[in-house]
Amino acid sequence: MSTLVWPETGGALFVGLPDGVTAGFSTLALVPDDLEAGAGARCLAELLGVPEAPVARLKQVHGATVVEPRGVRAGEVVVAGYGDALVTTERGLVLAIATADCVPVVLFDAEAGALAAIHAGWRGTAARIVDAALDALVERGARPGRIYALFGPSISGSVYEVGPEVLAALDGTLPSVAVVPGRGDRSWLDVAACNEAALLSRGIGAERIIRPQLCTFRESTRFSSWRRDGASAGRIYTGAVLGPKAPQPQTPA
Repeated sequence: MSTLVWPETGGALFVGLPDGVTAGFSTLALVPDDLEAGAGARCLAELLGVPEAPVARLKQVHGATVVEPRGVRAGEVVVAGYGDALVTTERGLVLAIATADCVPVVLFDAEAGALAAIHAGWRGTAARIVDAALDALVERGARPGRIYALFGPSISGSVYEVGPEVLAALDGTLPSVAVVPGRGDRSWLDVAACNEAALLSRGIGAERIIRPQLCTFRESTRFSSWRRDGASAGRIYTGAVLGPKAPQPQTPA
């Protein structure tokens, strides 16, 4: 369905999406010096082609709280609250998620005009943040059979080693393809695969799930990675915006 294009200015855009939705993510070329002032989220808005749009982001806490931003004015970047998913039916509002190894996911139903952006680390995955975001979309008129899911870059399972306590926390959310035994009691964990399995279990069609499998850790020239770079890591901003509603065809008198 959709592939990526990589503008020369940096970042990537999903192409082939239904009319009325623009989605993408930033790369190292778009990482600003000031990580806390919203500059990265503003870079995402520029990448999406709406440089003066209102932008909502979160104080991300690795949980399952969904926040609906309201009252963000044009040109503003606002921290809408504490949580790990944003949801909106407001057209022209950019939803922005910051990551540096965790899994960013954009969900939308273009027909319903409902959009969500999710930050899913292993803790949020264990807390079922994807399910919470899906529930919020359904409450706003979305239907699982119409929802698309777009994955941004995250750390791949082949380099993400975790202890048994992580697998225990994820019990019940782990597809067999997500875990490979590692050294001793350690395992290699594919958090994105866990979230993809959650989407499939909720009726999102495999043909509507776009997971480019871009690894933040391995692709050091493109992406920030906390596990690789530590506290000096920048942030990747992933998100989307709903465009103007398409005009309805006129019924002849």
